Amino acid sequence: MSNPVNLQAWDGAVNLRDLGGLPLEDGGTTASGRVWRSGAPEPMTPTGWAEAIDAGLTAVVDLRNAAEVKQARALMPGAVPPRELVTRHTPTEDPGDPHFLETCGPWLDHPRSYAPNIAMYPHLFAGVFRAVADAPGPVLVHCAAGRDRTGMITALLLSLTGVEHRAIAEDYERAFRGTTHRGGGVAYDVERGAWVEHRGETWTARQLDERVGERRAALLEWLADLDPVAYLRYAGLDEERITRLRGLLRRPRLRSVPEPTSEPTPRWDALSSPQRAARPAAPAS
Repeated sequence: MSNPVNLQAWDGAVNLRDLGGLPLEDGGTTASGRVWRSGAPEPMTPTGWAEAIDAGLTAVVDLRNAAEVKQARALMPGAVPPRELVTRHTPTEDPGDPHFLETCGPWLDHPRSYAPNIAMYPHLFAGVFRAVADAPGPVLVHCAAGRDRTGMITALLLSLTGVEHRAIAEDYERAFRGTTHRGGGVAYDVERGAWVEHRGETWTARQLDERVGERRAALLEWLADLDPVAYLRYAGLDEERITRLRGLLRRPRLRSVPEPTSEPTPRWDALSSPQRAARPAAPAS
């Protein structure tokens, strides 16, 4: 299978990967150079952005909340995508919503949050997929770590495309293992009912494998119950965009060329008299 983690494909990029090369349920693989996923792009250097544009990138879809973007830009002033790229900020959640915090807060780094998250904010997810569908060309989708929100959106897109569920789970696992931190930054404390500073955890290889395993199982369970077309319709996405998204990662099918007949088509003057009589008469001039 293709789709390896390559943190240096674009200079400075974090947890970057092309969604090409994944197996489709009806045969073949997804096309490369159409959609990339990553963590926050602020660490990318001018060389990295030039490499991305050379690879065909035309648009960036940022899944982070406004406060996250503001914080990232404060830490790295001037770290913005080049002006020639279309940039859309389309968050997938409302971090100030008590219902979201109660339901998804304990599972922000886990696919168990996916089902309630998409149920709460269909309008936000419609905005994400509208931005992807309307991009002028190849697009980068990212959040902060390039793991959970990005994983949720790309899993929906890959499911819509018809990628094998096993391959979607493997793509998620690569992103989870490719994360440079384990829940560091901020986390929602259920008992205190507030966002708190969180230094993350240090996991042994065995602990990491266990956490990956339980997350893969939860993701596969979610995918088994997911109807991506029905959900996007429910979210308000129109049929034209849904069709565009379904084909975004698919290669164009080659038309089959009919085999030449073994016998040449007879000339008119080679036909017998009854055959000539059966031919329609030429129109009068």
